[in-house]
Amino acid sequence: MSSPLMAVGMAECKLLLRNRMVAFSATVLPLAMGVYLGFVRPPDGSWGMFLALQLMVVLGFTVYFTTSTALTSRREDLYLKRLCSAEPGRLVVLSGLLVPVVLLGVVQSAVMLGIAAAFGAPVGGVGLLLVAVAVIGGLVLCLAAGIATSGRTSTPEQAQITTLPFFIVLFGGAVWGSLSSAWHPLLIPGGAVGDLVERALSGELGGAGPALVALVAWVVVAGFAARQWFRWEPRG
Repeated sequence: MSSPLMAVGMAECKLLLRNRMVAFSATVLPLAMGVYLGFVRPPDGSWGMFLALQLMVVLGFTVYFTTSTALTSRREDLYLKRLCSAEPGRLVVLSGLLVPVVLLGVVQSAVMLGIAAAFGAPVGGVGLLLVAVAVIGGLVLCLAAGIATSGRTSTPEQAQITTLPFFIVLFGGAVWGSLSSAWHPLLIPGGAVGDLVERALSGELGGAGPALVALVAWVVVAGFAARQWFRWEPRG
């Protein structure tokens, strides 16, 4: 990691921890909900939906919501503009701002897998690799969606409203994808992640192709939206 990238990342980590709302939604809330879902336990022994929800809590709150809120806040207080006028380029600045979110997302996803395994979920073997692919793809999807949403958000407080539509389709898609073997859930974000997690835990790895294609397609769509909507200047 380059020195400017590390410096921006460390500064962003300190700023995130100072914001109580963002710090809570990025650390305490996902882990608490993950433990709760573990205690609920699947009544029929099927862990697909529950693990998908545990991972979506991390991807939705830690990655998506934090990215949207943090980038909006940094833009509106002119922090982004000041960083861009310094030595690091825009790509380094944006990457540095997202480093803490990515690290948190990866660590918390690993913790969620550990929680699920501790409660009896069949996480392991080749299926674990498919879960890892689902997590990485979902993380990139939520990062891009968060960047795009920040461009449509005027204040950090408004992010609680502007993030709701994607939250709904993300969680709804994950539940639908984990409960249905049809291709329809793949048409909405989160459906592919839920489908891949269900296949990983049930051992039906052979039919994962459509979900992988759908996940890549949603990443491309979110990336295009992020490129079109992201703003470096305040919306006002």
